[in-house]
Amino acid sequence: MSYLIDSDVLIDISRGKQAAQEFVDSLPESWAISQVSALELIVGARDNRDLSALHEFLSAFSVVSLSDAIGALAYELLRRHAKSHGLHVFDSLIAATAIEQNLTLVTKNQRHFAMLESLRVHIRHY
Repeated sequence: MSYLIDSDVLIDISRGKQAAQEFVDSLPESWAISQVSALELIVGARDNRDLSALHEFLSAFSVVSLSDAIGALAYELLRRHAKSHGLHVFDSLIAATAIEQNLTLVTKNQRHFAMLESLRVHIRHY
């Protein structure tokens, strides 16, 4: 795997944004999603019908599970950047997943991750 797709891009795909789907399909190497992104999408479900559709949607993706190493790195990222740059828990876990798995994070939100020098980020505006 070379890419980790962030929640914002996944939300666009789940809502049928063709440009988002075409972009992800065009990635030259394999990609996955973080278990945290799957959780974020589930939390955003409006009702049980939406939840069922999301479950089906998410089942098509390779999911990187959280590990002790990812948790420890997310802790360090939060310790260093939560107060100074406003890094949030879910974003720290997604960033730590990408760093630990040596993946490039594909996101539309540079602001959430700009302070993380060790994170490779591909900002996408489709």
